[in-house]
Amino acid sequence: MLSALIKKLLFVRQFSIDEGKVEILGERHVMLPDSALLELQEIDPTKFYELMKSSALKQLQDFVDHARVYKNLKDVLFGDIGKLSRKLGTGEGIVKNLQDIFSIYGLEALEIPSLDNAKKEAVVRVRDSTIARAYLNKNKARSRKPTCVITAAVLAAMFSFLFGKNVDAAEDKCMSQNSTYCEFTVR
Repeated sequence: MLSALIKKLLFVRQFSIDEGKVEILGERHVMLPDSALLELQEIDPTKFYELMKSSALKQLQDFVDHARVYKNLKDVLFGDIGKLSRKLGTGEGIVKNLQDIFSIYGLEALEIPSLDNAKKEAVVRVRDSTIARAYLNKNKARSRKPTCVITAAVLAAMFSFLFGKNVDAAEDKCMSQNSTYCEFTVR
């Protein structure tokens, strides 16, 4: 089933897969298997975290800028774009869209059991982490440390955008360490 966000992007012709090209909001993307991402993040986890965080933050900023352009056109062409722009503006709608974006990355669905906008803090859970599962499949053993660097970086970018402040995400629990889910503290 396609997420509501992908359906909207398809409607406004901002998501396509054609002749080996994947484009989202006019930018080309490459899909990689989870095992390749796991290998990339293991080269230098700290450097990779910062790279993924800054890249994901830029994509989110570009996405919102793009939605604002469409907001100006809503009365003329696209009524649904206005809804998307309003959702991206403030309130709980932005959290839902960020959850959809996270899901589009292929990082699984996320839960937010704790969100404190005033303190700029959150607790986020991922029930079936793609990265942790790839680690377990590859190594056939539990990890001594959390393995979801990519997920942490994307969450840091998403919440930096949501909070309007640079924050980081730390993985406190990981499926690769025998937890039933991965849990991140964002602050």
